[in-house]
Amino acid sequence: MSPTLAKYNKLVAHGFFARLGGVSNSVYQSLNCNIQSADRLENVIKNQTIVCHSLGFTQKDLRMLDQVHSASVITIKNKTQTTSHLQADALVTKLPNLLLGVKTADCIPILLFDVKNKIIAVAHAGWKGAVSEIIDHTILAMQNLGAEISHIVTALGPCIQQKSYEVDQAFYNKFIEHDALNKQFFINAKKIAHYMFDLPRYCVNKLKQIGIQTIDNLDIDTYSNPDTLFSFRRATHENKNPEATVECGRQLSVIGML
Repeated sequence: MSPTLAKYNKLVAHGFFARLGGVSNSVYQSLNCNIQSADRLENVIKNQTIVCHSLGFTQKDLRMLDQVHSASVITIKNKTQTTSHLQADALVTKLPNLLLGVKTADCIPILLFDVKNKIIAVAHAGWKGAVSEIIDHTILAMQNLGAEISHIVTALGPCIQQKSYEVDQAFYNKFIEHDALNKQFFINAKKIAHYMFDLPRYCVNKLKQIGIQTIDNLDIDTYSNPDTLFSFRRATHENKNPEATVECGRQLSVIGML
């Protein structure tokens, strides 16, 4: 939970949910909320329902996306609008009684709330989305609904931290080519021509550049907490068969206006 967003609990409900307290089994144990996974559909629906009910919503109030590591944002303008079939990575609305959610397993879930104009957003920011400016596009969509930068508060949930995020030279080069100042988000890894990337710091810096002043960063590492959090990178490293599809659950992060 974000300490800042918790101050507005009479206006918004929110949560960064872990992998505990659900009904799924095996690699999806137990609160897997990814409907695109190979998990049993009824289990995923039950897990989503558990999340929604814990915040006073129903599963039918939940709006999610077919996430594709893009910079695309969907604005929900009426309560009958469905979004689960849409390929995008952020949701924005000014409507109450809807719960906006993103699923993650290393990428950053970002919750945003304009406390004055009552506008909420949720974004899924992996490295591809982050460098493609999903954060900028999300805040612009909020502004299009009347949000003001000075009144937006944000929270970054559990994600892969720098100590667990080793990348190669090609990855590093992409960020430096985009902006030479991005060098500050990398440190040398033990392996030659490899680096440790600080994704949350990159996103916090982006928010600050935009003008957001209130930013909660929970600073929780998905990779190093196998008992409580899903991590796709960890699942990939633990996979003994390189030809097999890596199966991994997704935790859910949500925000909704009351």
